[in-house]
Amino acid sequence: MGDPTLAAYAQSLAPPPYDRATASRRRAPIEGALGRSTLRVTRMFESGSWSHGTAIKAKSDVDYMAAATGTRPTYPSSALATARTAISLCDPSIATARVSSPVVQVAYYTPPNFEIAPAWFKGRSPGGYDVYWIGGRGDEWVQSAPAAHLAYVDRQNDRLGKKVKPLVRLLKAWKHHAGAPVSSFYLEMRTAEHAAGEASIVYEIDLISVIRTIVEMGARDMNDPQHIVGRIPACSSDEKRRQTVRLLENAWRSLFTASQARARGDRAAYWHAMCAVFGSDYPWPTW
Repeated sequence: MGDPTLAAYAQSLAPPPYDRATASRRRAPIEGALGRSTLRVTRMFESGSWSHGTAIKAKSDVDYMAAATGTRPTYPSSALATARTAISLCDPSIATARVSSPVVQVAYYTPPNFEIAPAWFKGRSPGGYDVYWIGGRGDEWVQSAPAAHLAYVDRQNDRLGKKVKPLVRLLKAWKHHAGAPVSSFYLEMRTAEHAAGEASIVYEIDLISVIRTIVEMGARDMNDPQHIVGRIPACSSDEKRRQTVRLLENAWRSLFTASQARARGDRAAYWHAMCAVFGSDYPWPTW
């Protein structure tokens, strides 16, 4: 039997409906400001964890792509600077708007916060999915296919009893608690790629398996499992990659300690080990 405490915690990480309603209200003034800018944004759409159903409450920002029709500048940094300027004064509820390549991070006085990526339509993939140019590492344009990756995650999640997305949330909860400098999208794609080879998901087993895979790969960039955008970046620098590996190794050891404690019925040791992975809001065991 799986760990009921871990399963309940995974389910509890989903953001409440209130957050989504707030995000929708906040989008309109930003969309209007970007439309009036030289980017000539015609629409904004969710492109990350919220649209994928893998966001975690009070932690995940709402990721938007801002579909632009103006002339695409030579460097993404120019588009980001234009977007930041347009956004910064469009809504009094915005506390700060700053460039954190490849997005503009928009912080509000209360969550949820936004991350906005200016994007230019490139074309369609062989499978009919829209592909966009967005900013990447090194101030260069890279390709992104959010709908294709959502479909990939959805297929694995539907096939495996809706357990893949909660597994992704567990990885993201670890990332936020540990302060790991690794891409949330990378964690999601690594998890979905792992799930594609599984017949079932047991959280305490598959969580360790995904972590072990990333550690063995050295938290390096991965190939796109959809074969559309090439490589999916993990970390923005080699030092951050090494730091991520160290933090994953710590989580791996703590999860193993928790597993041993659960096997011998030691609730206190189990809880302390799991708090090392997820933080002190991890619930007291229910077994």
